[in-house]
Amino acid sequence: MTRFIFATIALLFAAGTALAQTEPPLGVHLGVASCGGSSCHGSVERPANSPVAGNEYLIWSQRDKHRNAYNVLLQDRAIKMARALGLPDAASQKVCLDCHADNVPADLRGRQFQISDGIGCEGCHGGASRWLGSHIAGATHQQNIAAGLYPTDQPIARAEKCLSCHYGDATKFLDHRIYGAGHPRLTFELDTFTAIQPAHFTVDQGYVQRKGRVTDVQVWAVGQAIALVRRMDAVLDPKHAPKGLWPEFSFFDCQSCHHEYGAYAKPTTTGLGPGTVKFNDANEVMLRVAAARVAPGVANQLSTHMLALHQATQSDWGSVQREAAAVKAAAQSLVNEFANHDFTDADMRAFTSALIAMGASNLDSEFSHDEQITMGLEAVTTGLKSSGGVSEQQGAAITNAMGAVYGAFTSEKGIRQDAFAKALADLQRTMGR
Repeated sequence: MTRFIFATIALLFAAGTALAQTEPPLGVHLGVASCGGSSCHGSVERPANSPVAGNEYLIWSQRDKHRNAYNVLLQDRAIKMARALGLPDAASQKVCLDCHADNVPADLRGRQFQISDGIGCEGCHGGASRWLGSHIAGATHQQNIAAGLYPTDQPIARAEKCLSCHYGDATKFLDHRIYGAGHPRLTFELDTFTAIQPAHFTVDQGYVQRKGRVTDVQVWAVGQAIALVRRMDAVLDPKHAPKGLWPEFSFFDCQSCHHEYGAYAKPTTTGLGPGTVKFNDANEVMLRVAAARVAPGVANQLSTHMLALHQATQSDWGSVQREAAAVKAAAQSLVNEFANHDFTDADMRAFTSALIAMGASNLDSEFSHDEQITMGLEAVTTGLKSSGGVSEQQGAAITNAMGAVYGAFTSEKGIRQDAFAKALADLQRTMGR
């Protein structure tokens, strides 16, 4: 077996040397079979001397929704959506495959690459032809990154990669036309979605030694900042400018029109009255909570320009774009700040109190806010438990209290507001112990 492994390494290095002269700079995607061997990431037991558990392929193949991202394009809902969009199917269309599969160009597909694998290893970690040899040979994490491995361990890079599909970018975007055809509503928060993927890594001592320490709160805060930047990028993209009477409705809060998402007659902090379509500001609201502790001046800028953006949607698109540019600049200024900030237990407790107060306020009883408040509380309280900022007993009580917060949601578009407020109050009491 040892001879086989060393022979494999030698062949990979030789192949890498040969390919270096001809392959595209992004690296060829070799397919998940190149990672799933029992001596690599497809092991049921930790391989000898391995710094990782070795079961990462098994987690992906058995529990990760990314594995089935392509398969859903074959289901009845996707077939009906394609028909509504005037497409022959969903499973062969770029507009679908760009997010439901590792849809790299033909010259980046190796012999074992299968589009039907959905979002496989290289969809997140990058084409393996340039770094697989050094990875197997035991190179350091930084050496693998230098060879082309995508640094998903870093909050900024992770947010950029995930949000390219879970919100969109300049090359792919889930517009209201696709929603109208039947696509489920997108919702996302980086730290929560990392955990429920489920994560195929464990932040133990070895992980920190190899990659450095990254906390749940850093991931949450950076994710909110980049999500808001991406929203503003979409607003500023000329492709999404209003057409005739219609703006791009995917920028706006679904609850403005689809009242089943919650109450619709309560006042809001935007100053817009009933019957108006409200911009989806959930990421900005979360970002402002984080910035209030780290960069209060930027938090004030966000508040001022987001309010002006809400008002501008009732006047003209030029004003919308000017305010969107200002919101983007404020959010962008926080990205590196959050990625490098050492969030203290006091910071995390302050975030928890602010999020709970927001959730209990009638002015913020919007479904999109409640979702992000809940996911933010999960990230922050997890951070507190990881840092040792609460005792084991209090950590268990917090976990139970968070269970009641989640229990207030009746579906992906419904919440019992009274139960939500009560659960938040109970969580606040638990935090005060």
